[in-house]
Amino acid sequence: MGRLICYNMEELIEMKKVRKIIVRILLFMLVGLFLFVLGTFIFHRVKTKQALKLLKEKGYYNPVSVGDYSLNVAKFGNANGAHTIVGLAGLGSGDYAVGARQMTACLEEDNQVVFVDRAGYGFSGDTDHDMTLEYIVEDYRTALKNAGIEAPYILMPHSIGGAYANYWVNHYPEEIEAVVFVDGSQLSADAFEEEKADTVGLDNKILALLAKLGFSRYVLRDYFYHYPDNYTEEEQYLGDELMLLTMDSLATVSEECNLAANAQAAFNDIIANDVPKLYICASWGIQTEEELVEYSKWINRQIEINEFDMKLRRTEYDDEQLEKILKTYEDARQETLYPYIEKMGNCKLVCLGGDHMIYEQKPDQCGEIISAFLDELDN
Repeated sequence: MGRLICYNMEELIEMKKVRKIIVRILLFMLVGLFLFVLGTFIFHRVKTKQALKLLKEKGYYNPVSVGDYSLNVAKFGNANGAHTIVGLAGLGSGDYAVGARQMTACLEEDNQVVFVDRAGYGFSGDTDHDMTLEYIVEDYRTALKNAGIEAPYILMPHSIGGAYANYWVNHYPEEIEAVVFVDGSQLSADAFEEEKADTVGLDNKILALLAKLGFSRYVLRDYFYHYPDNYTEEEQYLGDELMLLTMDSLATVSEECNLAANAQAAFNDIIANDVPKLYICASWGIQTEEELVEYSKWINRQIEINEFDMKLRRTEYDDEQLEKILKTYEDARQETLYPYIEKMGNCKLVCLGGDHMIYEQKPDQCGEIISAFLDELDN
């Protein structure tokens, strides 16, 4: 009996030792995790502060209150110029002000160019408000008004920004001088029917928190690709920092959840009007074999820059493939783009075949097309 008690005591002592070791390991792990999170957060704050200093120097930082938060309103060019051009970003493009500046360079001497970041984009404040079509446009209007930038405006939307421009021009036509769609989303009666609505969930809130703590820096290249060769290291740096502030913000998640509903509502709301419009078609703008080969070479270069799977490269097409691809583009223009342009009214189409981010691929050509359009307005 005495031996049994002795053995049990020895086992209890051994178990206590094991528990202590386990507790110590867990404590070390928790301390290590805490230090890792703290280090990531401090590093992120330091890098963001450094970027903010440079962005201020370059004129990209100008927060304007719209109520409970601020929107960033970056102003460039001639404040007393002939026109006020307002850039509206595509979905999640928190770097639009940096990415589009090469396109607007030729416009800034004679015009004021303004980029208004939506909630959650770049240095704009985040919000958990539902990002509906009406709410986003009212935010835009309030930010411009509070920044002292008076209408009328020439809206310059990219991608889904075109839906917001459509709503704006149909509800407040007196504020809009013209619209320049830079490969705006091609809206139609059924284009977004199959899109499933979603809501901002707990997982989104956790990701938003992790992004604010700085963990977005570890996955930046999974979300945001390198700029093309025509951009400088400084422009890449500024674009990266703006995208880091945009990633996983609650407002951008809400906007994505509302994407289909907003696009459909914008299309249904369109009434043909006389406001001058220019539509630069890139995604469906390729019309010849030469343009397709040129685009393929450009895509191959982006694959190389971003270190994607080189098996994706392609530059040669047989006659059957060529005919099929070009027909796909033509069908898309016939079935969706032309009816959309006709529905808007007074819209000029210019095909500049290339990437959806055409303002990055062919900034000079885009700028020249827009400049010619402005000359037509003036004359």
